[in-house]
Amino acid sequence: MRNGVRHVLGAGAGLVATPLIAAGVAYGLNRPQPIVDRIALAALFGAVIVVGVLAGSRVSPLGSLLPGLAFMGLWVTAQVRLGMGGDHKLWYEFVPAEYLQGYESFLHTWSPVVGCILLTASVFPSRWRAAAEPVAPPPEEEAAVPEPPPLPKRIPSRY
Repeated sequence: MRNGVRHVLGAGAGLVATPLIAAGVAYGLNRPQPIVDRIALAALFGAVIVVGVLAGSRVSPLGSLLPGLAFMGLWVTAQVRLGMGGDHKLWYEFVPAEYLQGYESFLHTWSPVVGCILLTASVFPSRWRAAAEPVAPPPEEEAAVPEPPPLPKRIPSRY
């Protein structure tokens, strides 16, 4: 696969994965602690698997860079708003009330963690290079088969 195509596919994977990761982590953390909700747990595990695939595969580093920048940007925006004297409720009006606890936990706790993991995975230069083309071994020439040594001359029998 050409490097440009790999980067375009990686960017598309990163754009698709960003809301999936955010929704999976926010929904997975929204459950009450004493109750084990299997659907919420599956959403959280699914988000963690998507982060792992983006961070550790031969997918273009754009696949992990875009969600990493989005999550770190979200967290930095919330921190700047707090630092400027605002409240900690960043875009809470867009989140339904039943998901507010998960969004708050994601925004202030897990967004920088997931963002740092994904950004760190994008830093390595080897992920930006194309995979090495396999080198075909040179065709072997048929070795000349040496002629067998001459047969010994027949010695006449005395009998």
